[in-house]
Order: sequence, then structure tokens, then C-alpha cells
Amino acid sequence: MCSLSCKVSIITVVYNGAGTIEQTIKSVLGQTYKNIEYIIIDGASTDGTQQIVEKYVDKIAYYVSEKDEGLYYAMNKGIGKATGEIIGIINSDDWYDINAVKNIVGLFSKKDAEVVYGNTIVVAEDGTEKKNKAGVLQTLWYAAPFRHPSVFVKKSTYEQFGVFDINYLVASDYDLLLRFYSENVRFEYIDEVIAYFRMGGLSTVGRKTGSEENYKISMSYVSKCPYEDKMIPKIKETYSWACFGEALSKNKGFLYELLCKHFKTAIDKLIIFGTGVWGEKCYENLIGSKADILYFTDNNALKWNTEIYGIKVIPPDKLFDVGAYILIAVKGKGAEIRAQLIDMTSRKFKFVSIEEIERCFELDLN
Repeated sequence: MCSLSCKVSIITVVYNGAGTIEQTIKSVLGQTYKNIEYIIIDGASTDGTQQIVEKYVDKIAYYVSEKDEGLYYAMNKGIGKATGEIIGIINSDDWYDINAVKNIVGLFSKKDAEVVYGNTIVVAEDGTEKKNKAGVLQTLWYAAPFRHPSVFVKKSTYEQFGVFDINYLVASDYDLLLRFYSENVRFEYIDEVIAYFRMGGLSTVGRKTGSEENYKISMSYVSKCPYEDKMIPKIKETYSWACFGEALSKNKGFLYELLCKHFKTAIDKLIIFGTGVWGEKCYENLIGSKADILYFTDNNALKWNTEIYGIKVIPPDKLFDVGAYILIAVKGKGAEIRAQLIDMTSRKFKFVSIEEIERCFELDLN
């Protein structure tokens, strides 16, 4: 366990981050916990980043601006320079909660942990914020259940199990965490917001590459999983859904084609059942298609009579009055909602779940 006054090294890696780096720096320097060694590794930025960093250089323990071999190479360079007992990494797109380091050190002082992780606030490009609570640790076998800015690692753990694999372009943080987990490194969770994660960075822009790398990484460690036979199908399912989501994001009208294929006819009127992540993904893909989105519907009464993208959300019992095809866009609830719709007496509509549509999406994992 660490003392309540142990040194914490914070590393920021940046390349052409003039628009956001100052917020990152201020979030580190403004921490309520003060025994912090701050390290900034800049990959020879050309947009004024250096001038911003130099305003704070007297408060930075180590700063270098030089060409390097990429994000993870720079992170490893920072880890090599760190002298703190605990290391956190916050990139120039993101920033810490003011009490982040204090809370992290507090848990390290109470628990015999080697890795501590917490919650993040995801900040969309329009500035809206959504809390991202860390998921179940066991899901690391097939997906990262928390975001890397919320993670702090003992330096001794890096020394024992290695640093970031620079052969990966966007998913080396996942490889690192799964490597630790597969080697029975001790993880502890703190139910506090640690960092703010801004969408649009490397890990969100490179989604296709990230999905492919995540799949490769998961499969490379699955032999160490105590329930390998059960985990392999889950890894493949996760990859399939990631690719399906990527196709929805990139190929406008893609979903309309799959719906027409399923129903064996052109779709004119459509209702989307579900106002969550997949409901929004489906709507965004269908914009501009020949399908007229009449309504959203949802079992959550708090959503009724609100609007999403200017389209009204109606209660499911109002479907009696509407003749349209229904897309059940709630992942994992397809069978339950299908049964709900079958119990309804109206036969004016036909429906399909997002799971059924995803299965139409041909995917070769080999």
C-alpha cells in the first residue's frame, strides 16, 4: 500500500493540441493533492502547443518537444522518466476532476492495489456531458469496461509486466490492461469521477482500426482465461457488434438496405423502438433514406411526449393507432420487446429487432 503523501507522476502526451492542452495542464496543476510530478511529452507540435506549455514550464518536472514514433512510444517515454510511486496518464484532449489524484491516492493507501480505476465523464463534440460508470472488471476479456484516463498504475507494475506495445495504433491501452489482468495484477475500483474524456480523439476517430485491434488483443490473451470456451464466442460477438456499429456510422442508408432485405419489400414508414445509443445510431443512419421515421417509442415513461431529433416519442400503447414497420433498437432486449409487441392486439405493423438485423450483417472474423 502507498502512503497518503506518496509521489504521483502524471504524464500528458500531446501533438498539435493547442486547442485543448491548457485545460489539461490546469486540471493537473489545480489538483487538491499536491505531491505531483508532472511530465509532458510533445511530439514536436507545430500549432502553438509549445508556447502554451512553456507558460507553465516552471511547474512541470519534465518537458520535451521532439519528434517521436507515435502516441504509445511517447507514453512509454513518459513512464521511463517518471519517478513517482503511482503513474497516471491524461492526454491533451482530456482533463482531471479536481479531486482525482487525492481520491486515487486515498484508495491506494487503503488497498493493496496495483491498478486503480474509476468513472469518467464523456464530453460530446457539442459539449454535452454523460457519466460513464466503469463496468464489470471481468469484461476486460473482450472489451475495456472503463476509459484509460481514469486509470492509475503503480510504477512497479509497469516494471514487472511491461509498458505499451507500440505495434498497436489505437488499442495499446486495452492490450496493457488485459495483459495486467491476465497476469492477475490486483485491480481496485473507486466510485468517483476521475477524468473528463473528450470524444473525437484518436480512440474514437480510429474506431474500425480499434475494433480490429481489440479483437486481435482479446484473442491473444483468451487462452489465459479460466473459462476460455465460453469467452471466445463473446469476443467474436463483441467484435461483430463493433463492426456493425462502425458500418452504421460510416455507410449512410446501410440500415435501410438491411431492413428492406429482411422484410422483402421497400420500407416506407418506420417507428424506432428505443431511444438509447442504438436507437440514435439507427436514426442517424436512416437520415436521407426512403424510410419516413414517424415516431420513436420507448418503455421508459420519462421519455414519452419528448422529442429526439425533432421526432416525438410516443408510449408503446399508442402503436395501436399507427400503421408502420417497427425497428426494435434496444440491444439485448429484442426478445422481450418482441413478446410485448406480439401481446398487443394490433396487427397493423411488422417488427424486427436490431439483433436480427445485426445477424444479417455478414462478418468474416478470420
